[in-house]
Amino acid sequence: MRPISSVLKGKIAVGLAVGICISVALMSWFGYYAVVEWRRSSLEVADRRASEAADLLLEALRRDMQGVQQSVLPSPQWRDFTAERPYELSNLVASTFARYPYPESFFAWKGERDSDAFVFFNRSNRPPGWLSGDVQPARFPVTIVPGDGHSSELRRRILQDAGRGRRFSAFELNLDGVAYQIITQLTYQDPFHERLAEAVGFMVNLSWVSEHYFKDLTRQVAQIGDGAQTGLNLTVIDPQGEYVAGLTGAAPERPALTSHRSFALMFFDPLVITLDQQPLKRPLWSIEVTAVNDPTLAQAISGANRTLVVGGLAALALAIGLVLTIRAERTYAKLAELRSDFVSTVTHELKTPIATIRAAAETLSGGRITGIDTYQEYGRLVTVEAKRLTRLVENLLAYSRIADVADVYTFEPVDPAEFFEDLQRDFQSQLREMRFEFRTDIPSGISPMRGDRLALRLLFDNLIDNALRYSEQSRSVHVRAYQDANSVRIEVTDSGIGIPEEEISNVTKRFVRGRRSPSGGSGLGLAIAARIAADHLGALDVRSVVSKGTTVTVTLPSM
Repeated sequence: MRPISSVLKGKIAVGLAVGICISVALMSWFGYYAVVEWRRSSLEVADRRASEAADLLLEALRRDMQGVQQSVLPSPQWRDFTAERPYELSNLVASTFARYPYPESFFAWKGERDSDAFVFFNRSNRPPGWLSGDVQPARFPVTIVPGDGHSSELRRRILQDAGRGRRFSAFELNLDGVAYQIITQLTYQDPFHERLAEAVGFMVNLSWVSEHYFKDLTRQVAQIGDGAQTGLNLTVIDPQGEYVAGLTGAAPERPALTSHRSFALMFFDPLVITLDQQPLKRPLWSIEVTAVNDPTLAQAISGANRTLVVGGLAALALAIGLVLTIRAERTYAKLAELRSDFVSTVTHELKTPIATIRAAAETLSGGRITGIDTYQEYGRLVTVEAKRLTRLVENLLAYSRIADVADVYTFEPVDPAEFFEDLQRDFQSQLREMRFEFRTDIPSGISPMRGDRLALRLLFDNLIDNALRYSEQSRSVHVRAYQDANSVRIEVTDSGIGIPEEEISNVTKRFVRGRRSPSGGSGLGLAIAARIAADHLGALDVRSVVSKGTTVTVTLPSM
């Protein structure tokens, strides 16, 4: 008989072995269950991405296809149209051609019965095939031609809808074997819609739309939605089921994970047109967004296979999950802290100028001060605080606006010397109050910058405000301009407190403020400035030395 201690040791060993096996089995089961759930959630995430991308493409198509009818046809410039001076509308038509690719021609008609009053505005680089005669090359994007034999059918169809008192006429017409969709806005001389005053409309070549329009628009939306990096394939399919456009340039295989949307090929707002006439019957086109080679989905499947083969990796998967959970919790806590700091900072920044303006107003209205110098001092104080409040509000509005895919800049030539002269004039009272030296060094003959004037104003407003805010004893701001090959380089240099080297890479991120920053500020100024520079196909660079000053260089395309 073996000693009792040996029996106990054996039982303990068996118990430990059974316990380990049970633990491994439980770990394997939990690991398998976790991987299944992971794979399911990854499929849901990929499906949601595909659905959001499909909604984005559908909304982009809807806005673009209705843009001309909603924003160009109602333009008051058409009311001044006369057949004797049609060229007065060339700029309006040229800008529309530049923004919207699908109108092939515009036409205007004052309601007379003769064809001479019918005038067409065609694209110079894409003349319509039904246009009679030789089309000579032109440098201006718009070619103006009088109505020809095709005008009679177009006029007959418009008069048919005008006889019913309709405000809009939308129909399809075949010209020389090419199908066109024609949208017309009708204006009447009397409130009863009995006498037609004018008809203004545009023509869309449906064959050209099928071959070219969707390819360019799909590519643009794919870049906005970052479809290439997330493994999403955006495609457009015609009513016959044929592939028309997409990100890959070829008809993709259609896996199960696909989001579908349908739309009609109508270049107008159907809700507005339907109020006047029966809706134009059009077969439905399709949008399909598929998750092709989605990295999240691929990782889920690979992890599931490895876990099923090696049950022991379940523990590692659990540890990774725990680490990811901790990191996510820390990230969430950091984000909550950033949000809290941002709200408290912006609240303080809003209250301070409001309180100052209110106190100055009460003092002035109460008649408790005398002397013109004192009045001027209070006026300068109110002006500085109002500008401070305006800049904060503009930054907050810009922060929400620059992420809007529908937001469009208005690019124009901006003369640097004139631009910074106006900017210095706006800051003049603040510079005088804070005893700052402001110098500009802009050579004569420097090329104009290409940009949106309001956006550039906000960009440099933030840079100069930062220079004033973060300066102590030495107070100077120096603006220099340099001409490069195809760009203009603007340097804004101050002699302030500077930025530590390890913080420079983060100062252009939202809500980030340096450790040496004084109280105040929203942490959005440089982030908005960098975003505006990038939107202008330029760049923003920050160089700084602690206690010496900071130089911010903005590079913008030149005209």
